[in-house]
Amino acid sequence: MIRLVLWFSLVLVVAAVAAWLADNPGAVSIEFQSYAIDTSFAALALMIALAGLMAGGGVWLYGWLRRDMPIFGSNQVIKRQSRGFKLLNQSLVALSSGDAGRAKALIEQAEVLLPPQPMVHLIAAEAATRSGDHTAASKRYAALEDTDDGRLLGLRGLLVEARRTGHESEALRLARVAFEENRKSPWVLKTLFALEVAAGNWREAETALEKVAREKLLEAQTVSRHKGALAYAEATELKLKGEKPAARKALKKAISARPDFMPAVVSLSRLELSEGKKSAASKVITDAWSKEPHPSLATAFKEIDTAESTADWLKRVRTLIKTTDTHPQSKLILVDALMDANEYEAARPVLDGLLKESPSRAAWQYKLALAHVLKEDPDPIETALKHASDGAKWRCTNCGHEPKGWSPLCPSCQSFDTLLWSSNESIVTPQQAFEADSTIALLADSGA
Repeated sequence: MIRLVLWFSLVLVVAAVAAWLADNPGAVSIEFQSYAIDTSFAALALMIALAGLMAGGGVWLYGWLRRDMPIFGSNQVIKRQSRGFKLLNQSLVALSSGDAGRAKALIEQAEVLLPPQPMVHLIAAEAATRSGDHTAASKRYAALEDTDDGRLLGLRGLLVEARRTGHESEALRLARVAFEENRKSPWVLKTLFALEVAAGNWREAETALEKVAREKLLEAQTVSRHKGALAYAEATELKLKGEKPAARKALKKAISARPDFMPAVVSLSRLELSEGKKSAASKVITDAWSKEPHPSLATAFKEIDTAESTADWLKRVRTLIKTTDTHPQSKLILVDALMDANEYEAARPVLDGLLKESPSRAAWQYKLALAHVLKEDPDPIETALKHASDGAKWRCTNCGHEPKGWSPLCPSCQSFDTLLWSSNESIVTPQQAFEADSTIALLADSGA
C-alpha cells in the first residue's frame, strides 16, 4: 500500500512539473563554434531525460549480456555449477544406497560441469572401488593426491590399494609420506605403526607407538602392552642372530613393560639356561609364577634340570608353588611331580579337588593316567575326557583365532598383539560387531 502511494505521488510530481514547463517553456540558446541551437527549456529537459534513459538502458543491456548471455553469461556459469553440485549430491546418495554404477555415471556428468575439486575425485574413486575397477580408483586417488585439500585422502586411497595388491613396501612408503603430511592424524599414526610392525621394523614401530601414545590415541595400558610385545619380537630376532646380550636386554625390557607376559619370561629363562645359568633361569620363572601361574612356565621350569631325581623335582615344585598353592595351575604341576615320584595316593586328593574346581582337559588326562597306574576303570574318565574343556588358551581378540602359541601378529588376521591368554569361550570380535554403515568407506577409520 505504501509503495502504491509513493508511485502515485511520484506521478503527480512528474505531471505537475510537466504542466509547469508547458506553461513556462522558457528559451535556451546554445552556441558552439559555428553552430547555434535555439530551443525551449522544456525541450532541453526532455532531451536530457531521454539521454539519461538511453544511458540507463545501455547499462542494463550490458549487465544483462554479462549475466544471462548463453555460454558467457555469469548466471549461466552459476546455473551450470548448480547443476553440477546437484549431480554431485545425487552421486553421493547413489553411493550411499549401494548403486556404485549410477554414482559413477552421475559423478562423471558432474565433473564436466564443475571446476576441479577433491570431492569429485573422492566420490569417483569410491564408486570405482565398489565397482571393482581398482585401476580407475588408483588414478582417481593419484589425482586426489595432487590437490592441496585432498592430498592426505589421496595418499590414504593409494595406500589401501597398495595393501590390497600386496605391495606392503609401497604401502609403508606412502604411510611415511602421509606422516610427513600430517603428523597428528590418528589414521596416519595407527597405519604407520601397523605397517612398521608388519615389516618387522620393531624399533621404527616403537617410535611410531610413542607418537601414538603422545597423541593419546591408545590407553596407557595398551601402549605398555604393545611396547612389551615389540621388545619381545626384537629379542626373538636377536636370539636367532646369536646376539644374546642384546636379546637379554630386550627381553628384560619386555618384562619391565609387561610383567605378566609369559612368552618373554619363558624366552629369558631359556636364554639364561642356554648359558648354563640355572639359578638365574629358575629365579625368572619363580618370580613370574608368584604373579600368575601359567602352563608355559611349568614346562620351562621342568626343563631347567632334566637330569634331577624325581624327589628333587617334587621339592623344586613345592618351593615354586609355596605362595600360589591354591591356583589350579599350581595344583596341576604338583600332581605332575607327585606322579613322577610315584606318590599316587598323595596325588589323588589333589587331583580330585582340582577336577571339582577346574575340570580341564589336562586334569582329566592326569586322572586317566592315575587310573591306569592304580588299575581302576578308565571308561568313565575317557568319557569325561571327550567332553572336557581345553581351559585357557591363546585367543585373538580381533578374529577369534586360537593358535597354539603367542606371536606378534595373529596368524589368521595379521593383527598386531591381539593374542591374549583367555579362558573365555565366546569373544565378540570387532569383525562380528562391526557394521559397514559409512557413506564413504575412506572417511571411516578402520584401524589400518
